[in-house]
Parts: sequence; C-alpha cells; structure tokens
Amino acid sequence: MINVKIEPITSRIGAYVKVAAEDIVKDGVPDQIMGALNKYNVLVFPQIHLSDDQFLALTDALGDMQEAGATIDGSAASDKGIYRIALDKDDKTQLDYVKGNDYWHMDGTSYTVPGKATLMKCESPPSEGGDTEFANLFAAYDALPDDRKRQLQGLRVVHCLAAVGRRMYKNPTEEDFARWHRVFPPKEHPLVWHQKDGRTSLVIGSTANDVVGMDHSEGMAFLDKLLDWSTGDQFTYRHHWHKGDVVIFNNPGLLHRSQPYTEAAGRLMHRTTLKGTEAIA
Repeated sequence: MINVKIEPITSRIGAYVKVAAEDIVKDGVPDQIMGALNKYNVLVFPQIHLSDDQFLALTDALGDMQEAGATIDGSAASDKGIYRIALDKDDKTQLDYVKGNDYWHMDGTSYTVPGKATLMKCESPPSEGGDTEFANLFAAYDALPDDRKRQLQGLRVVHCLAAVGRRMYKNPTEEDFARWHRVFPPKEHPLVWHQKDGRTSLVIGSTANDVVGMDHSEGMAFLDKLLDWSTGDQFTYRHHWHKGDVVIFNNPGLLHRSQPYTEAAGRLMHRTTLKGTEAIA
C-alpha cells in the first residue's frame, strides 16, 4: 500500500499532503486522505497537477459527488459535473455566487444535509488577489468559555442567499430578492451543531440572516461578534494558489472565503463537492 506523506501546517488547521497524481486513487490512498481530512480539516496538495478526469476519480473515490445545479454554465468542465469558478459568467445569479465567495461562509447551508467536503483545483492562479482563507469552527467552538457555550446552545439562525446579496448590493431590487429566494430561500438551522463524531461546530457566516427571537440588528451584531471570534488568526489558514494545487476541506466544520480579485486577474478554479452524510442538528 502507498503511504501518503502528511505534514501539519499549524497546530489547529491544515496539512500538506504529498502523493503523486498517478497514485491518487490507488488502493488505500483515498482512505488515508479521508482520515487526514477528518483530522486536519484542510488538506493542501501542492502543485499535484491533476487532470479533470483524475480530479473526478478522486472525488468518486472519497464519496458520492454532489450533482451540479445552479452552477451549470455550459462549459466543458460543467458538462463533466465540475463547477467552474471564474468571474466571466454571463448569468447574473452565477456571478453573484462567485462574488459571494468573498465573504466567510459554509457551503450548503441551503440544505438540511450540507456537503461533506469541497475539492478545489487551481487551473489558473490569479495574478493578483484571490487567495482562499479557511477557519476551523471546531477549534473556535472548543476555545469558547463554558458560559459562552451555554449562551449559544439552543439558538437558531435563519440562513438565505439574500443575506449574502445585501452585502454585495447597496440597493438590491425586488427582482434581486426574488432570484436569490428562488435559489436559496430562508432556511432555519441550529447555531450549534453537535456532530456524530463527538465534535461541535457553529453554523454561521455570510448566509446567516437572523437569530430567531432577536431583533434583526441585535441578531446580526451577535452573529458578527461570533464570526470575528471564529475567524481569528489562531483558527485560520490562508492559501496562496499556484497552478496545479488541489485543496480539500471538511465543510461541516469550516468557513472559507476568497480574497477579492478582478476578472482581469485570470483566476480559474475547478470545484467538486462530496454529498453530505449528516444533517445539521
């Protein structure tokens, strides 16, 4: 069996994974990758240069791939089920999806069962900006004082795409709200997610719109303070992309965001998502 080399990046988040592209789905390798993902939460494969077919094979070897929906854009990558992340989209909602990545978020808060993991492959690194940051929500929750944990327990939060849209648009129209609600209408989740493996994370980020039972402004101030804590330097890793890099992150315990960049920067990423196996509860 091939032994995959794994090197922690920080004490709380991330590990570098060293394995050859041609070995990525050989016997035992996907199991080692998944074990490392559950331990380190963000895995970086520096300049591994996977082809799309190898990228899809790795996705399939790790679990069931989430079918593309709103991200289908008619590209060759999209035809294979890959989400092509770039700012050259013609569709306004798809462009909002890409631009919305600039804000801290957890993928899949529109679902009861969010994706287990997200895989990202750098096709073309940005000439400027476009780094991706990750924040470990397991570590952030664990580091909270006990009285703060008790305060959070039992609270519920409403998530929706409109919450992200309001951050991007100074004066959104009724048409904007209508198309956002068509894609991701309001969805209520517990703020604290006690997961089956014994770990606990938080369900927060830019999609959070209201705390149930609180005035809107009071609830947003409450959530913003919690977000600031959870994205502190001690819980985060920032990845600077190079062509051929692959990064996999453990979505149910992570927030992520991209640093702003322009279309002229030429940033192009390919993304796949593993279906989730656990409901937010």
